[in-house]
Amino acid sequence: MTEPVKVRHSRILAAAHRALGPDQQKSLGQAHYARVRQRAKELIARAEARDRLARRARLSATRALLSVRDAYEKIAASESNEILKRGWLEGRARVESELQKILGTRRR
Repeated sequence: MTEPVKVRHSRILAAAHRALGPDQQKSLGQAHYARVRQRAKELIARAEARDRLARRARLSATRALLSVRDAYEKIAASESNEILKRGWLEGRARVESELQKILGTRRR
């Protein structure tokens, strides 16, 4: 019975590096590290952008929550019918709970 051929990525790379001259090895290493640094910069930029968007969303939700509370307070205060007033207050509670969900979610 024959054994399957095992190809190891690290072995292939090591053989290729040995075949290169010292100047080529140096430039290859520099190119590799430049790619790694560029990839790290892209990952950091994406994470910062995601965090910035999350902060903006929380700020917008906070502002909306304050506006909703103020608007519903004014509506409820101007309403003379108790049934309609209770309906407005229930609507306010639903809207506030959804905004609180947005404010309560933390990614980190």
